[in-house]
Amino acid sequence: MTSYRKITSNIAGKLNLLETYLFYCLALCSDCNTMESYIKQDNLTDFYGIKKTDQIREWLHKFESLGLVNIDKFDVYGQYGKFNRCSYQSDTEHYVLITNKLYNEPISKELKGFLVLLKCKCLNGTNTTLYSQNKLAEELGLSKGTISRYMNEAIENGYVKRDKKGIHLLREDIFLITSESQLAIIKNLYPEIITDEDLERGYIA
Repeated sequence: MTSYRKITSNIAGKLNLLETYLFYCLALCSDCNTMESYIKQDNLTDFYGIKKTDQIREWLHKFESLGLVNIDKFDVYGQYGKFNRCSYQSDTEHYVLITNKLYNEPISKELKGFLVLLKCKCLNGTNTTLYSQNKLAEELGLSKGTISRYMNEAIENGYVKRDKKGIHLLREDIFLITSESQLAIIKNLYPEIITDEDLERGYIA
């Protein structure tokens, strides 16, 4: 499958760390072109890595209530009769590109969610944010203690560095830097992912 998925930066300030990681998992289970998924909730629960399908269902409905995912229910007829299925259409407005490599990183779901949110707050075309940790807490709707904890974990695990010029994501194999030359490469390799309208409006970050 294509290694990149679109993650809307609109999740920043709306989702906590575990919810953000579920949004990323749903993206991985979606079509790379349309960002639509037909995954069963039981399978998404397994993919996410917990046993509570009810929790996944609750979070999915939260995504829907926030306008981050459109859920469409439909009937399917099979050998054993009629049953309900759902499709999930993820919002892709103002998206960043994150690879599927993050899924297999040996870190907690919370840290993965934090890194996704950090990418959403980076300047367009960079892996750098100029926000202070206190401002990040405000922007992401998280406590200062949570930001401090996961920032330190991210630095210790080699995902982030911090200096006078800002906070920088280091793993370009995970968090795609869409510089002008890289955009040209991606546009050539994956023309269905990045449209001319995206490029013109500068929605890629």
